[in-house]
Amino acid sequence: MERLDVAGHLDNWSVSIRLNKIEAARSIYEELSKHRIDYDSETFITFSLMESRYHSMLEDFQESKHSLAKAREHEENFTELHKYQLFFAEGIIHYYEEQFQDALVSLEQAEKYITPSMEPAVVGEFHLIKAMVYYFLDITTLSAVHAATAVEKLKSIEAFNFLLARSELIQGMNYLDLSDFEMAEEYLHKALSTCKRIENQSLLASTNLNLGLLYVTRELPATAIRYLEDALAGKQERIELKVLYLLADSYWKTNQTTKAMHAYKNGFDKSIDSDNTNMKWEFAMLHKKYEDRINFESVWQEGIEYFRKINDLFNVRHYSRELAQYYTDSKQYELATKYYILTLK
Repeated sequence: MERLDVAGHLDNWSVSIRLNKIEAARSIYEELSKHRIDYDSETFITFSLMESRYHSMLEDFQESKHSLAKAREHEENFTELHKYQLFFAEGIIHYYEEQFQDALVSLEQAEKYITPSMEPAVVGEFHLIKAMVYYFLDITTLSAVHAATAVEKLKSIEAFNFLLARSELIQGMNYLDLSDFEMAEEYLHKALSTCKRIENQSLLASTNLNLGLLYVTRELPATAIRYLEDALAGKQERIELKVLYLLADSYWKTNQTTKAMHAYKNGFDKSIDSDNTNMKWEFAMLHKKYEDRINFESVWQEGIEYFRKINDLFNVRHYSRELAQYYTDSKQYELATKYYILTLK
């Protein structure tokens, strides 16, 4: 069998995985796998730890955990870098499985092994993932701190613009959550520019979605439509329902009723087909707000009660705030008070 530059292949594999280049990573994995019987202990550990990242990228988390278990069988030979890679790979698994508190614990362990000699791209990726974990734990200020570090580490490494775009996107989302709309706009447009340079359709669609959300939040629906239509054109199934919801809302606000009804019907039907009960309620409530005012109160009350039952506090607060204002405007103060109280929970 032809001799393989294993170290070079491992480095290239690592880069392919970090850049989410699935086909390139698969090709290198197949080549490395042919030679694994010849690996010494240190190389086998490195291979197994990278294999875990590879399987996580493919969303095969059982195999990812199995690879970590294989690496741990040689734990007595771990270097400091191996320890970092182990805990970071573990954090990645927890993150993708939406076990964010467990992900944070693993990342805290990994952080102990970060050294000044590590490549900036490695450190940047670490802070990006930690920023994302904090974001989904609703610890937005700490997410912003780590996103800023990720951007700083990655901004001058053109080869890792994929990670830079993700870092700029999460920072824009942080500032949006913090209601700092000026900074949110700045980072989201930076992310948009970076996405266009690397031609990544998935990230581009997500960035357009968040720009649309920003302008919806700022009550600029006409501006939002431009970005939401671009997001929809990206044909990314994972965000399609959210895009259609915001588009329908923005079309109604700009008196484009035919387009609004088309977006609403498309989204409502897709939410039923995909068994997405949350979005089904959101589309139903949106329709009652604009087109079926007779049933507005009853459907919104039922919808809020549904979100209370599943402990979706964000939607409870969001819809209760609007319903409370409706009751205040119609001088139904007892009902207004009931829903204002729900906004505080």
